[in-house]
Amino acid sequence: MKWYDNAIIYQIYPKSFQDSNGDGIGDLPGIIQRLDYIEQLGVNTIWLNPIFVSPQVDNGYDVSNYFAIDPSLGTIDDFEDLLKEAHRRNIYIILDLPINHTSDQHPWFRDAVTNKNSIFKDYYIWKKQVNGHEPNNWGSFFGGSVWSKVHSDSDYYYFHLFDKKMPDLNWKNVEVQNSMADIAKFWIQKGVDGFRLDAFIHMAKADLGQMALSNSEKYPVDDTFFANLPELKKYLGGFVSQIKKENSDIFLLGEAASANAYQAAEYTQPEENGCDMVVSSDNFGEVYDDDNFGDVPKFFRPRKLSLNRFKNTFVKWESVLANTSFPALTWGNHDISRFVDRLNLPTDDNKLKKSLAVMMFLQRGIPIIYYGEELGQHGLKYEKLEDFDDQRAVDLIQNLRAKDIPDEQILELLNDQDEMTARGPFQWDDSQFVGFSNAQPWNWAEHSEENAQQEQSDPNSVLNFYEKLLRLKSTDCFTLGNYRLLKTDDNLFVFERRTSNDYGLVVVNISNKSIDYPLPVKFDCRIALSNQDIKLTNGQIHLDPWGCCALVNDGRID
Repeated sequence: MKWYDNAIIYQIYPKSFQDSNGDGIGDLPGIIQRLDYIEQLGVNTIWLNPIFVSPQVDNGYDVSNYFAIDPSLGTIDDFEDLLKEAHRRNIYIILDLPINHTSDQHPWFRDAVTNKNSIFKDYYIWKKQVNGHEPNNWGSFFGGSVWSKVHSDSDYYYFHLFDKKMPDLNWKNVEVQNSMADIAKFWIQKGVDGFRLDAFIHMAKADLGQMALSNSEKYPVDDTFFANLPELKKYLGGFVSQIKKENSDIFLLGEAASANAYQAAEYTQPEENGCDMVVSSDNFGEVYDDDNFGDVPKFFRPRKLSLNRFKNTFVKWESVLANTSFPALTWGNHDISRFVDRLNLPTDDNKLKKSLAVMMFLQRGIPIIYYGEELGQHGLKYEKLEDFDDQRAVDLIQNLRAKDIPDEQILELLNDQDEMTARGPFQWDDSQFVGFSNAQPWNWAEHSEENAQQEQSDPNSVLNFYEKLLRLKSTDCFTLGNYRLLKTDDNLFVFERRTSNDYGLVVVNISNKSIDYPLPVKFDCRIALSNQDIKLTNGQIHLDPWGCCALVNDGRID
């Protein structure tokens, strides 16, 4: 058993967690100041979004120096202090490591474009123009073509799946695998406990001469050509084998945005050099409501939670991964809006927020909690469309305006769906800048009222409920126990967790109606967790609207 088998991960967006020096940008010393809060919450692992030197074209995912801390976040001494203080509290640290691409300001790329004999030329992907145009018509995730020229008069293009200032690495080159492994080893020697491998599923590309056949767009985004291709496992294996030789206990969390359960199982085979767990944006069911926004790209469409799709999705993920690895249990991250906004929930009742946490995190798997989620924190609400400066939002605004959709409607859509709304400051208190800083935060707009100070003193708060939930999650029954989802009413989500000694039953009512649920087994149980006053009569549980409870029979849970 590895340490990460019972990990409870807390994702921190460093720029938005705590500012220690009054410049409006969160930093590493600020995180150190808040470690006691994190420890009290009950998590044992912190995942930090990228902290390396970066021009910040993509908020740190465009790295220009992997061996140093971005000055806006602190120094290498600050990071070593963070490691020391976290480890003293038995908290592990995972770094976000972009491995598919670098910044165009990285020394490898700068040498490749300025030195005709550069050994780093083959660190990137180049192809000669075809009839004066791009080598193919593939579209970038950030809009436009995946191809750009360094100089307009050049015959060659370089490949970038993301922004044009973020050229993709050529993982066919073994030296790229070795160089990226050397970066990981450097941080392992500093004491880091793991890495999130950003965009690793894109390291392998198809034949660059193949055109995408879609006629709907000039540059269609079709991940057939650059996601989850067979060569990927070879590249990943060469990289991981070197890391695991350095420290076999390093935890590798792969970001596999479009992977399904079977691909996740392939990437996490215990006897192969792969990831220990993958996180996918498809790890819970969504129903897309196209009634009002049929022309809106999938990423931005209004959503509502479908309990039946949620059930079917987790039955698949839990069944496929049962003897291989743990599923990632997560509602949100930095790449999407906060789930309490994104899923268009039928109420803002804290009971529903608590029930959704129970429904997700007590399943078999490793929880990943996005900072502020434990407060029920909403995303920022911008006042005007010009406040959105990320490229996807800018493109959407332009496209929807061209279709004569009113600005007010576009603004409402973006405030519910755009990722930047989820990157606002953690709300520590009700002061002018929510206890995050004494200066205006780098990302600032209208915000909700939830804050940690108020919730810590309220025994019925979402925060205090999370603390109880995570203590329960840390028990053997809910960490290592087998999982079985029960067939129930369409408004109920019910599952069992079982070890050789312990039995747990979780019952969640996702409706605005009271429900009586007969216990599936007879056992001497007690209520380990609930968001309401539970009534147990004649072998039945009475659940209020949005009610939930966890019953156990081991007698050892506080």
